[in-house]
Amino acid sequence: MLSVEPLSDLDAVSAICADPYVARAGHDHRPVAAIDHPNAHYLGAYVEGSLVGAFLVIESGWIELDLHALLTRKALAWCRELGRLCIAWCFGHPMVQRVTAQVIEGLEAARNYCRRLGFVDEGFRRDAAMVGGELRGVYVLGLTRRQWGEA
Repeated sequence: MLSVEPLSDLDAVSAICADPYVARAGHDHRPVAAIDHPNAHYLGAYVEGSLVGAFLVIESGWIELDLHALLTRKALAWCRELGRLCIAWCFGHPMVQRVTAQVIEGLEAARNYCRRLGFVDEGFRRDAAMVGGELRGVYVLGLTRRQWGEA
């Protein structure tokens, strides 16, 4: 059984962030690490009751949420279903009208993951992140409530 549930244990989130597969999404100015902020929320991703990753949900506006997937290799076989559960959770809040994902250039598997979940390419921010001392762009992908309802 798969589930996505609120996760408030920052030690558990830190352990997920330390996973090498998850940590590769960091950049020079912001390594992947647990965030303790009132606008940042975590959803634990569970397979048969075992925590296999998390989703970081950031309240970025009145009607928009930013999503970040922190899924370990143990979650790969179920990542699409877990992603759909996360999106359903987001749109379960009546004020939310869109979710946004930002993916650093070079993480093409992450970009394709977002696309398979229904996200649409909306733009590209040139030279927006520094990874290993090199500037990289950031893809901006979005999914609206209307699109989600049509899927």
